[in-house]
Amino acid sequence: MLEACFAPCNRHCEFAQVFMDSNRLYWRTWHKVLPGPEDDAELSFSRIGRGFGLSAYKAERVFLGLDTMSYLPRLTRLQEQDWFLDYDRIIAIGQALLGVKDEVYMHVDEALVELFTPSRRNQHLPDAGRIRATIVEVLAQFYSEPEGKEKPESYRLQRRGDRAHLELTLDALTLESVDRLVRKRAEAEGISLAAALAALVLDPVKTKLVINTFQPVGSSLAHLEGYGFLEVDSEDMREVGPAEESAYRPSAGLRAFVEGRDGTCRWPGCRVPAHRCQLDHRVNYHEGGPTSSDNLASLCQHHHNIKTDKRAFYLLDPLTGDIYWLFADGTWESTLPQGPIVTDSANWKQSVIQRIDAAAGRKERMRGPMELSFS
Repeated sequence: MLEACFAPCNRHCEFAQVFMDSNRLYWRTWHKVLPGPEDDAELSFSRIGRGFGLSAYKAERVFLGLDTMSYLPRLTRLQEQDWFLDYDRIIAIGQALLGVKDEVYMHVDEALVELFTPSRRNQHLPDAGRIRATIVEVLAQFYSEPEGKEKPESYRLQRRGDRAHLELTLDALTLESVDRLVRKRAEAEGISLAAALAALVLDPVKTKLVINTFQPVGSSLAHLEGYGFLEVDSEDMREVGPAEESAYRPSAGLRAFVEGRDGTCRWPGCRVPAHRCQLDHRVNYHEGGPTSSDNLASLCQHHHNIKTDKRAFYLLDPLTGDIYWLFADGTWESTLPQGPIVTDSANWKQSVIQRIDAAAGRKERMRGPMELSFS
């Protein structure tokens, strides 16, 4: 049986061996030169930066990441076994955990160990963005606003000559709704996102918007991709699951299931949210490919074009949702679905999100659809 591994940690690949060797050398050398608590910070990071060919600023960020790793013992042991963390990933861990409470580290440690434990061969290695998203989702369960406390909202306009900058803060669901409406208007009229926002305000049209959130059975929280688990007001629910349909265009329910399974574009490392992707028929519809969850995957426009151009093809496991990408140069890589309705992922959430039932075969129910009208 082939051993599960991340693609850059495949010991049978020459490139991967270089990746792991360099990470191991940097890790061990850094631990020999780390400054002590009483050392002059500016001089220390300047000296270390010179030695590694880095700026003092980046040297300090690497130091903070390595220091944070000392609070994540399980992840550290895994790193010293497989050497999968490079500068960018170590920096991401340190920056995302600045100032957190000590009791949170064990939950982050558990989540990151799960994230960096491969279950398939040649699996895509999570990047810095995925690390940050995972940590943010853990922290959201510990740093949410106390019940009953009014959440802060802000609106700020900065004028700079003949230009201006607008910044506002609202709850996640409202701003996600605004973002989707802006993107919808921009695509329809072929204008920039900024121009589309202005058009929505200055030239409004009544628009219906559907946002799918996913709620595991037994939980009071619903998952919104990109934000994690939130409390939402809508009580309308429907069950979603694998399905096959006769038409080329999938129904809203089938689309919701595929988006909830995939989470993002299924190209390795792509972070475009599934709701902004196209649903690709793995086997083309006109060639007999069904419109079914077993033959549909979320692909952003760019990566859909690559597949259409036959520079890459993929196999989709209907039981797990895993995708195996086969590239024109003879290489391959696997990706796992990252959506909220994947039943065998994110076991760490049991201890954080009210012991959500993650047993295999459980049903997921979708909140919504939520209809928001703007006029």
